[in-house]
Amino acid sequence: MGTDSDRIEEALVRGGISTVFVPGARLSREGVRWRSHELPPPGRPFARVRSILVVDADSAFGDALGRREAIGPLADAVWLAIKNVFRDMRRYGPVTGVHLDLPFTAASAESYGALLSSVRARLPLPMLLSISLRFSPSSPEQKEKMKSLAACDGVLAFLFGEDNSADPLTVDSLEMPWWAGYSATARGVWQDASGENRRSVPEWILARLSDDPRVEFLQNVSLKEESGQTLLLRPRVPISLGEPYSLRAGDRLSFRQPLLSDMLFHMRSDMAGRRFARGRVVALAGRSENERLFTVAALVDVLTGKPAKPDLHVVAETARGSVTVSAENLSPHASVISRTSNWVEIQIPSAGIQDVQPGGFDRFEVYAADRTPVTMALATTVRFYETLIEPFEKIEPARILVSRPFSKGCCQTRYHFIAASGQEVLSDALPGPGAQ
Repeated sequence: MGTDSDRIEEALVRGGISTVFVPGARLSREGVRWRSHELPPPGRPFARVRSILVVDADSAFGDALGRREAIGPLADAVWLAIKNVFRDMRRYGPVTGVHLDLPFTAASAESYGALLSSVRARLPLPMLLSISLRFSPSSPEQKEKMKSLAACDGVLAFLFGEDNSADPLTVDSLEMPWWAGYSATARGVWQDASGENRRSVPEWILARLSDDPRVEFLQNVSLKEESGQTLLLRPRVPISLGEPYSLRAGDRLSFRQPLLSDMLFHMRSDMAGRRFARGRVVALAGRSENERLFTVAALVDVLTGKPAKPDLHVVAETARGSVTVSAENLSPHASVISRTSNWVEIQIPSAGIQDVQPGGFDRFEVYAADRTPVTMALATTVRFYETLIEPFEKIEPARILVSRPFSKGCCQTRYHFIAASGQEVLSDALPGPGAQ
């Protein structure tokens, strides 16, 4: 949960959330051994919510599960990871369980069940033990194998998000306690100019580069996409985002972003009538709020029935020969990522525009009163586009230089955006400040 844990805990309590899943350790294979890497704890222990510590592993773990002779060493590696995290549980506050976010398939369910039995026998009671399920067993034989997982206390079935395909009806038919899991986090892959994969990239890089003029931004609007959008970013020049993200010109960053509006729909409907469902879990990206597009504060707004959309505050200020336009999102909610849907415009009926400096906006266009494109000198409307309105973002002022005095009623503004939650917002014209 990162360094802003005080603010996050306050939001969790306000939203009625009593338990959080906190990253604890990650297993990776190094030669013939498995090594546990402890993950940073919250900036401050939680006091009013309980923690479940998460142990995850890379894809090599799932491959190893297919070999029966590896189950004993794998179980020992998992238990060692848990023990290492348990050495100082005060870092997390009250801890009530362990969650294993380890890759497995229906074919390896029996092997995984043996591992769980070994871990469960060593885990002190009444400590809860749960596991992730990211697929649905599709046949009676596969469902039978899933009974091998009975050593765990429940299943976190991920129903929505990238690489998550569990089905609520099928999961409920397994007749074991389960929680519905959701993730709207964008996932990215970094390739060099030759097409070779470099590494996966986190969501915050998408937010950082989506409006960077040094980056070519492409959006796939194919009708074949079932849910979500595909975004491609290509740096035109070398860009350093801190190690290990030193990008070179010609590199490709491909992101898949699930639609938040789809996730919110599923959250309202997936658990209806499910006998063994026990609650919902939403997985969020990053260690702090500024690394997320869907924030803890936004989730709390959703759970408490508050509007799930940006609250855009636009200000126009005139001076002799110029007008500035700035905008600030006063809410924890983001817009969709779009080159055309999010904009602020200002009307200058007297025309005479000499120059437009976009400031923190991504780009601009100029129009006549009937919205037809014209030259800058004839334009009476300037529209500033913002590819992504981030949570609590402050957009640096744009500046418009004019050669004529401002006419009466000048400089009205209005805005349009589509919230990540799916709501389309078009403001009424905002009154201008008048010439000074």
